[in-house]
Amino acid sequence: MPREAMSGTHISEMVKKLSLATIMRVIPYEKVNEALKATGTLSKRIRLAPAQIIVYLVMLLSFFADVSVRENMRILFEQLRGLFGRGTFKLPVDSAVSKARQRLGKKPFAWLFEEIARPVGDAVLPGCFWRGFRVMAADGTSLEMQDTAENRERFGIHHNQHGALGYPQMKAAVLMECGTRVPVGCAVGGNNDHEPLLFDQLLSKLNKEMLLLTDRCYFDYQRWKRCAQHAGALLWRVKESQKVEKIKTFEDGSYLGRLRPSPRRVAKGQWSKEESVLVRVVEYRPQFEDGTEGETVRLFTNLLEPAEAPAGELARLFPERWSEETGFNEFKTYLRGHYRVLRSPLPELVEQEFYGFLLAYYVLRTTMVEAARREGCAPRALSFVHAIRVIKRRLAFSPSHKERAKASV
Repeated sequence: MPREAMSGTHISEMVKKLSLATIMRVIPYEKVNEALKATGTLSKRIRLAPAQIIVYLVMLLSFFADVSVRENMRILFEQLRGLFGRGTFKLPVDSAVSKARQRLGKKPFAWLFEEIARPVGDAVLPGCFWRGFRVMAADGTSLEMQDTAENRERFGIHHNQHGALGYPQMKAAVLMECGTRVPVGCAVGGNNDHEPLLFDQLLSKLNKEMLLLTDRCYFDYQRWKRCAQHAGALLWRVKESQKVEKIKTFEDGSYLGRLRPSPRRVAKGQWSKEESVLVRVVEYRPQFEDGTEGETVRLFTNLLEPAEAPAGELARLFPERWSEETGFNEFKTYLRGHYRVLRSPLPELVEQEFYGFLLAYYVLRTTMVEAARREGCAPRALSFVHAIRVIKRRLAFSPSHKERAKASV
């Protein structure tokens, strides 16, 4: 099935007002203070670059990834002076900002994302729920960074028969709400880390309200059972070679099957021969607009009754997984910038910068959800590209009198 367009054409009045005040509303100053205290990174003395300001600076770097840290600092301080008064902030030297970022590291940013990131969709918003389940997807992505010795050692680099090539890369497994494209969980690793093992770190984010969509690389007998214990329902694509014992065929074409662990796992003593779990199998070939058919798609689900989950509905539901791919495209191509590597030369700052991007993306997406709710449209009908352009324009100018009055309340 073809992917839907990356973003809609609808423009919301609320999105037109995106600014630093929006960032501070979603990630309030008090919450930043709490993160700094919880991670032991709160400034112990008065500095020109206090820790709270550096947190917002790192998020700002996500919106202006194409300009220097110094220029980002000027933009931020112009906004802060406009909101709180011209004499309240003095621009620090570059070395002070660099040292402040290193003092903070990644911990307060990871803590903020862990505490703030939550699903925000509801049953009224199109695409967020299916038959009472909140539709979620898990997938992975990778980002390139500066080619330094420290980054190579921490994250690794691709190799072929000719040796090392390209930039060091980090991997991230992300849990995302499909209807809103809001990220709610993330695990970070290096180039050589196995993506499904990163996803295993996110199982605590699942709950019985959720239906989880994943692709073939995530399937594993043990992972399936663990996810079934956490999530309300599973709908996973699996390889055609995955063996399952057919028990019963239903009228909608799906069939009930018995899934067993691999003989290799049994031989290692990880599972007994008697161990098994029931799954329902849905197989179909997607049809494209030009009349051609795609390869066979094979899905496993733990929704065993066709009456509660007809095969046709499951086949139409599974492409919602591509919503996360579209989210990665928004994040990497339109927020970060196409063919742009992460700017940080040190591993700790690379992860700090990545979480800054995640938080910035979360701010944009949650604001768009709120706008969609007010205007009675789907969150994905709003233009993400337009939202980025608006916040860049507004961050480039001093706040209005109304914004200054609002910030002082």
